[in-house]
Amino acid sequence: ELEVQEAGPRLIVSTQQGDTVERADFNLHGLEVMASRFIHALYKRGVDELQLSFDKPDVLELVKASLGKETVGFEITDQSRTSCIVRNVSGELEEFDSILRRTFLILNSMAKDCYDELSAGTFSHLKNVALLEEANNRFTTACRRLVNKRGSEKYDKIGPLYYILEELENLADQYKYLCTYMAKNGKGKLHPDSLEMLKTANEVVDTYYHLFYKFDKDALEKIGKGRKDIVKKFYHIIENVGKGYSSQDIVVAHNALNIARDGALDGNGSL
Repeated sequence: ELEVQEAGPRLIVSTQQGDTVERADFNLHGLEVMASRFIHALYKRGVDELQLSFDKPDVLELVKASLGKETVGFEITDQSRTSCIVRNVSGELEEFDSILRRTFLILNSMAKDCYDELSAGTFSHLKNVALLEEANNRFTTACRRLVNKRGSEKYDKIGPLYYILEELENLADQYKYLCTYMAKNGKGKLHPDSLEMLKTANEVVDTYYHLFYKFDKDALEKIGKGRKDIVKKFYHIIENVGKGYSSQDIVVAHNALNIARDGALDGNGSL
């Protein structure tokens, strides 16, 4: 049977057959630090079966570690001293829109918990907040795999969509860096200016979340103003180090600046 589906200005005619299985072969010789990134890149590309060869048995441990957190469904199904086969054994993933929505919600949770801890001058919970970045990685990686493998019927501009997914991962990284540093080095109260920067950065992220699903000119203007305000405050703090601002304030200000930059997504607004 043939299925005919409307997708904007297009008609998609397809059968009910499953996705095409994509295979790739690669020699990991000379790769250690970049081995995991290579495997993650092929996963995001949509590869279903990966034949890996290597010259050292220890590399197999790197492969196993690379599969642990981000490549949902990827498992080693065969292995020897110098090779292994990695296959997607999970079948279908969740729907794209559901995973994407959860990605936004995790980011907002990281933002709120991070700000609450820092503004209270307590830091013990921050290491747990940082762990949410791992869930963000799984979700954004799965979304990029789905986009590469199947495209998208809802979003007709795949390039900007993929870019947005990359930036959502980068945002979680910034919160992780901040939480990890402050959990280890945080002492006492932060200056109100650096906390205000982080609060504004969080508002940029939350505003973009709503803007992504429903375009609004006022929301877009709010993002622009918030970003400019953060840049201005950042330079003020940098120019006045030692005059009421500690090294902790610099760290918070730096991460807030990066969050505001990624949260605004350089003008690639709602698709």
